Amino acid sequence: MADGARPGVLVTRPADQSTQLCRLLEEAGCTPLLLPTLAIEPLAIAEPTATLRAALPCDLAIFISANAVRHALPVIAAAGGLPAQCRVAAVGAASAAALRAAGFGDVLVPDTRFDSEGLLALPELDAVADRSVVIFRGEEGRRLLAQTLAARGAQVHEVVCYRRRTAVDQAPRLVAWLAAGAIAVLTATSRAGYESLLELAGPHLSKLADLPLAVLAPALAEHARTRGHRGPIASAESATDAALAAAVQRLIAGPRNTHC
Repeated sequence: MADGARPGVLVTRPADQSTQLCRLLEEAGCTPLLLPTLAIEPLAIAEPTATLRAALPCDLAIFISANAVRHALPVIAAAGGLPAQCRVAAVGAASAAALRAAGFGDVLVPDTRFDSEGLLALPELDAVADRSVVIFRGEEGRRLLAQTLAARGAQVHEVVCYRRRTAVDQAPRLVAWLAAGAIAVLTATSRAGYESLLELAGPHLSKLADLPLAVLAPALAEHARTRGHRGPIASAESATDAALAAAVQRLIAGPRNTHC
């Protein structure tokens, strides 16, 4: 539980992906309040493998998250691998790091804005007419990449290789922290995770909407506003745990230090 000297920061990443962020928050004088809003589950491999095989050979493979990398690798192996000439791209720094760790050396990644909009702004994704593009993603994710690339003339194939579900067992913990005033700052790193946070809050949603919120990308800040978030929002300057922890610190310092 947080105290007045160490503000409580709600960490909503999946439990196995939150260690570094929690450490950074502790070093910054905060108390991490771990509440994984999503459970990530792999899908049966047969269908995504068949989808990928039908898409090969491809010119570009896009991974929308580190989870997409993790769950796409067995699918890629089952399909016989990606062609040698296939370029790989990642939406953010975490997914790019996961690709490099898996042996992909030349990863296309945005320089500044780490989201679908940032990736689409790169010149390499502008001239895609008649090129075959594979997007590895989860169920019910944003389809902006697929829709925009198709509009630019690409042949787009979406390989859905994992699912997200709301971790409903976390609701009592969230409600208790809200009731006790233990949360000074919320964090959100994906649209799906943010939506699950809203679901977990239930009838206490109004109290949640007034809290400061640190997010990993400007698109997520914009989405939170459309969903009724009233508190100050700060966007991380890059899609890294260190940048997200810095955004939290700006919120704690006061609303003049936020970006939105």
